[in-house]
Amino acid sequence: MKDPRVPVIAAVIAWLLYLIPGVVGWFGVFIDELYYVSCANRLAWGYVDHPPLAPFLLRLSLALFGDSLLALRVPAATLGALVVFGVGWIAGRLGATRFWQAIACAAVVSSPLLQVLFGFYSMNAIELLLWLVLGGLLVEIERTGRSRIWLAFGVIAGLALLTKHTVTTYAGALGVAMLLTPARRHLRDPYLWGGAAIALAMALPNVAWQQAHGWPSLEFYRNAALYKNNPASPVEVVMQQVLFMSPGVLPLTIAGLVWLWRQPDGKLRHLAVQFVVMLGLLIWSAQSRPDRLAGLYPLILASGGVGLGTLAASRRWVRVALPCWIAAWGLLLLPIGSPVLSPDATAEHMARLGINIQTESGEGKKTALPQHFADRLGWQALADQVAAIRDSLPERDQRRVMFFAPSYGQASTLDWLGRARGLTPVYSTHNTWFYWGPPPTDPEVAIVLGDRREHLEALFSDVRLVARHDCGRCMPWRRGMPIWVARGPRVHIADKWFEWKHFE
Repeated sequence: MKDPRVPVIAAVIAWLLYLIPGVVGWFGVFIDELYYVSCANRLAWGYVDHPPLAPFLLRLSLALFGDSLLALRVPAATLGALVVFGVGWIAGRLGATRFWQAIACAAVVSSPLLQVLFGFYSMNAIELLLWLVLGGLLVEIERTGRSRIWLAFGVIAGLALLTKHTVTTYAGALGVAMLLTPARRHLRDPYLWGGAAIALAMALPNVAWQQAHGWPSLEFYRNAALYKNNPASPVEVVMQQVLFMSPGVLPLTIAGLVWLWRQPDGKLRHLAVQFVVMLGLLIWSAQSRPDRLAGLYPLILASGGVGLGTLAASRRWVRVALPCWIAAWGLLLLPIGSPVLSPDATAEHMARLGINIQTESGEGKKTALPQHFADRLGWQALADQVAAIRDSLPERDQRRVMFFAPSYGQASTLDWLGRARGLTPVYSTHNTWFYWGPPPTDPEVAIVLGDRREHLEALFSDVRLVARHDCGRCMPWRRGMPIWVARGPRVHIADKWFEWKHFE
């Protein structure tokens, strides 16, 4: 590579940008982080909505940092820093100068979508790094002609399968791209199929878990497509890609695709075609999920650094205009991707820009703040409120109370943030929480979050509304949530448990 110092410096800057606002700012734990902690404390080979690797890695982080925000945010920021380093490294490997290595890294750091994904712990952050490594290995296969690299590709693909099932779309798009380009020659390479066998073998424990539990992830993905993901027209899909990645990186994206397409003998053309195929799939699905392509952008941006470096050799103005363009858009969109402003200031900034981000359907998902910020508000307050309600009960009831929540977010809040206050046992039928129930005995006293009075009165003889939860600028479906105390079960909860299953 041209200069290892450039990606190292860029990675350190990125690490600080991803970590500091999420630790010292106005926003707390994200809803999915709470759920990952619950999963990490109940390790298994599978979960309804994700494979096992993310909870396993989080378990290690919790052992290192304890039950703290750092245990969630340090791994996410570190994964982001590694992606930035990888982009600079690959750009240098492909021939970019130090300046264009830095530009490629800056494009990654300036993207609001990547700021979001590296700003809190999730399987998405792991997936981004693994997809970049896969892309880097594909580049090395073409550059060196070493077929054995396909075996390493299979190992990384196996880890990706244990991280997020959407890597199957990566593999499918890559297969189509190879068939349509000179890279089809690799399909005759036994090492490629050896790598594929390794990946499949690594995924078998998760497949076995899925089979044993009736393939719950398939039900989850189907329900998410039908009821959760926001519909979008082809124009909206493309425009959201541009907005979420930032218009500042658009020149690098286009240059990267063109540069990959125009390489001698078409050796890297399949990497450009893969991006186009996946974008086409996203358009065809008519769903607003900008993150579906996020894992492909780092490699494209690294290639764009090389392509624009070649162009700028005869057009010096590009060396001045492009950094200003990236920086201007990066600063303008920074409050959308990174929690650098207060909730009120963030909402006002988005209103001034005329940006309304809603990637999930439903009236309860419409908010002035994007969901990745709104769902970081109010969780500790919820745990404290429920603890106060529990403490207000007679001492005998406090010893035998059970807690029920409608979603994995609320259940995981009580499970983790309320653990020190003794807010256990907790039960929910949402996603993998369904498998952690039902309670072994019917609750004589229950504190129930959400739900409807008429439904609870069919289950308990005494139902009382004791409070409503207010979480400010959190997601609307959580505002004013009723909290009930119920006594005297009329039915066996275990008999009703399967009816209440909710995979979405």
